[in-house]
Amino acid sequence: MPAKRAYTDHGDACATAHAMELLGDRWTYPVLRELMLAPKRFNELAEGVRGVTPAVLTARLRELEAVGLLERVELPAPARATGYRVTDWGRELGPVFSALGRWAQASPVWRPHGCGLTPDAAVQSMLTMAPAVVLDPPVQLQLRLRDGRIADSQLYTYRLDWAAELSITRDPAPAAHATVTGDSTTWIGVLYEGVPLTEVQVEGDPAEVRRVVSFFTHSAQ
Repeated sequence: MPAKRAYTDHGDACATAHAMELLGDRWTYPVLRELMLAPKRFNELAEGVRGVTPAVLTARLRELEAVGLLERVELPAPARATGYRVTDWGRELGPVFSALGRWAQASPVWRPHGCGLTPDAAVQSMLTMAPAVVLDPPVQLQLRLRDGRIADSQLYTYRLDWAAELSITRDPAPAAHATVTGDSTTWIGVLYEGVPLTEVQVEGDPAEVRRVVSFFTHSAQ
């Protein structure tokens, strides 16, 4: 099979065209989304990128590594395995993806009803849709989310800090005001769709959780 020609091969020096060339494959964003917060093993990526086959995922990881968006790393204990992470250059796509997510909310052909989100996708949605408000006093939550659509799916722990702006990292938060544990799609329903907070488990101060939820509920209206 002949090599695919790049836009520059046709005499087009547009950098944006080159960007779309790098990102245009349907699997590129889901792969990068699942790695933006922290590295993952191949099996974790296969679970998070729904619909991709192992062969296609392997090929796409190889391509993203070749263009400098991903790199292989040795994960520390307890994993002790080869994983993938976004490069520093690839991480600069964060604001671009957030802008695309907000733009896509108005798509006339987007039909998300009946679909769900992985834990990392749920967190990326929060980072995308959080209003630009300052929380005083600041709030810190711990989120423990799993993909309820998959049996025995892995539980991921996130640290949410909101003061001047919202920040969420894949880290424990032992001093958090409250811990939310549950299915990532249900948690998104709590944030945007009026699903009762009782549908997830809350340990600690539920008022602090409701405080955070209120900003997303208002932004969805």
